[in-house]
Order: sequence, then C-alpha cells, then structure tokens
Amino acid sequence: MVKQIILAERPKGEPSKESFKMEERELPELKDGEVLLTGKFYSVDPYMRGRMNDAKSYVPPFEVGKPISGGVVAQVEEK
Repeated sequence: MVKQIILAERPKGEPSKESFKMEERELPELKDGEVLLTGKFYSVDPYMRGRMNDAKSYVPPFEVGKPISGGVVAQVEEK
C-alpha cells in the first residue's frame, strides 16, 4: 500500500487542506527494470504553487484528481 497526495481542486488564493486529499493504493508487482523506492526527503518548492493553476508555463500544470509530482531523495527497497 502506498499513499499519494492528490490535487483535489485548483486553489483560489492560498491553498487549503481542502485543495488536497490523501489516497492509498496497491502497487502492482515490479516489472523488469523497475525499482521500488521509499522516500526519505521530499522537495516542496515555490514553483509547485504555480503548477496548481491551469496556466501556460515552462512546466505543465498538475492535473486535478491526479497525484502531484516533485523531487525526492529515496532509498531503493527492491530491484
């Protein structure tokens, strides 16, 4: 089981806890060439706020109803 942070809605002004939801889901078995990681440190950067808007930018916006993405330092658990 893994936890994901989902963008629940595009915030107007400052994001609130209602802007996000936490979901759990089962991971499929690893395929050849895939690895299982455990995140240790997560990057939460100012540019991520801009990605919550549906506006043209140098990076695509986060999709409502989908997990948000960002940088992470992780430990390999399985190869």
